[in-house]
Order: sequence, then C-alpha cells, then structure tokens
Amino acid sequence: MKIVIFGLTSGYRQDGGHRVRWRALIHGLAIRGHRVVAVERTGPDAPAPWSIPGGDVLSYTDWNDVAVEAAAQADDAGVALVVAQGPDARRAADLVRHAKTPRRVLYDPEAPVSLTALEAGEPVAHLPVDGLAGFDMVLASCGGPALDRYRAKAGAESVAPLYPWIVPEADRQGDFKREYLGDLCCIVGGPDGIREGLDRFFIDPAQRLTRRRFVLVGADLPDGVPRASNILTFPDLDPARHADVLASANLALTLARDDERRIGWCPSDRLFLAAACGSAIVADQWDGLDSFFEPGREILVAAQTDDVPTAMMLPRNHLTDLGRRARKRVLAEHSAERRVQELRSLLDLKGGGDD
Repeated sequence: MKIVIFGLTSGYRQDGGHRVRWRALIHGLAIRGHRVVAVERTGPDAPAPWSIPGGDVLSYTDWNDVAVEAAAQADDAGVALVVAQGPDARRAADLVRHAKTPRRVLYDPEAPVSLTALEAGEPVAHLPVDGLAGFDMVLASCGGPALDRYRAKAGAESVAPLYPWIVPEADRQGDFKREYLGDLCCIVGGPDGIREGLDRFFIDPAQRLTRRRFVLVGADLPDGVPRASNILTFPDLDPARHADVLASANLALTLARDDERRIGWCPSDRLFLAAACGSAIVADQWDGLDSFFEPGREILVAAQTDDVPTAMMLPRNHLTDLGRRARKRVLAEHSAERRVQELRSLLDLKGGGDD
C-alpha cells in the first residue's frame, strides 16, 4: 500500500528529534512492504539527503513549489497522513482531507496544546480553522479521558492515541562528562508551562541542598532561575548532548507542562528519552503516569517538594535498578517499532507479514 506522509521537517535546530523519530517509523513501514512517500520541508542545516526503501522523499523549501505534486501523490495513495506540525500544517491538512485517497488521517503531536486552546475557544495554529471533519481518523499524542474531550472540541469523527516514541539506536545511554556532573538534572523543552513545577521540584530542593549539584538544560529557560553555585544552567546545549547530561547525573527530573498535567495521559518525549537512556527518573505527578511506568519500581513520583530530596537520598544501586527497569519498559512499549505495529493496526494496513 502507498502511504504519503506530510508535515516532516529536517534541518531545524528546534526539531527536538522529530526527524529521527519519523524516519525510524517510516523505515518500519517500508520494510513491511509499504511504499512510503515522505513530503518534507528542509531547513538551512539539513543533513545529507536520505532515502526510503521502495519509497520516495519529496523535499521542498516553499510549499507553493510542492503543492501540486504533493496533491497528486496523496490522490494516488491508499493512506495520506498529515503530521499537524510546522509552518505548513494547515495547508497540508487541507490538502489531505480533500484528497481522493480512501484514508485521510491527521496526527496531532501537540494534542495537549490543541485541547487547551479549543476548550478556551481559541484558534489552534497547527489545525484547520474549521475543525477536523473530513478526516477518517485523528491520532492524538494524549489518551485516556482526554480523547473524548478532544473528539468533541475538534469535531473529529474517530480519535485514537499515538503516544510519542523513542528510537533505540539513537536514544541510548550517553557518556559521562564531568562538566555535566550532577546529583539531579532536568531537561526542559522550553519556558512555557513549567514555572511552577521547576520552582517546586528543582529550584526549591537546590536552595535547600546547597552541597548538592543541580543541572538545568534547555533552550529558552524560564526567567528567574536563581544564580547559585550549585545550579548549573546550559541554555544552548546541543540536543545531541542531552544523553550525556542524563548519563552524568544520579537522578533525572522530568516535568510535565501545565497543559499536559491538567489533561493527563500525556507522556512527553523527554520522559521517554530519559527512560531510554537508562536514567533513574523522578517525575511530577499527573493522571495516567502509572499506565506508562510503575511508580516505585520503574520510576519515582513527586507529589510535593520533599519527595525530590527524598529521592536524591536513595542508594545508588537502587537508582540504577530503577533506571534499568524503566529502560526495559520503554523499549518494550514505546519504541518506533511498537508505534509501527500500532499504526498498522489502527489503519488496518495489510502486507509485510505479522506484527
């Protein structure tokens, strides 16, 4: 079956692993005999051209230069799937839902952002203005009770979860680096929606435990992070070095954004990355977390500030065991290979043998 996928990007520093994850998923579809055409917007730092076994990559820098050919590819496909992300999200979504393909699918990788805006009556920049009617299926990065709310607010006919995933070949334990040495590290995805969690579970413990070393990483860190000798910040660190940060800390703190915590059942790619790297994790509490990792055995959960210092005092071998179990769980249930299996089942894709 021919599958056309829109919304991919390459060559943007803020990509956040988007390129690697989608290429792994596409490869998984291709080796099962599906002909995949990837419609990809390229940026100034795009790596060497890539290829898809039995498929094609349709690269562009200006949507107008590719729109006609992309529409023809979608009309000829058994499935057209648009990833609602990036500057061309709305135009690609409109193209897909008006295509002649028998299966029109939208994947929303920022479902918590979308649902929060929709419930507030605000427009969503990466979704069609008039809702999601016309798509045969909508895949969302959240699950649980939020799916019914998403379906109702977005006007979607059918909604199913497709959670973030990791790529074992790329998301693996990094190297210990003395410059990143820390008792607790935290990698954030940006300044929005983490201020409260950062204060409660990172800054407050750092101010209490002045002899412990705290490492904070992420582009556009929130304002107001105190200057202290035991808090190291790396606001411009290359994401390729994140695994080294995780390998150099005893414990990794993962924070859900406010919208992810409010909605629940929204695991972040940062959570899965820390697990894939074998890190001992302490995560802030949110509904559905225990469906992804078992608290106390695979992950530690912080409901209040004191829970973080308590976690930091645990024996090193205990933390090592937690990280090992979390890695085993994420590899088994949240890898690109697993998402390929789920996607084939959701879309009833045939061919390529059994999953």
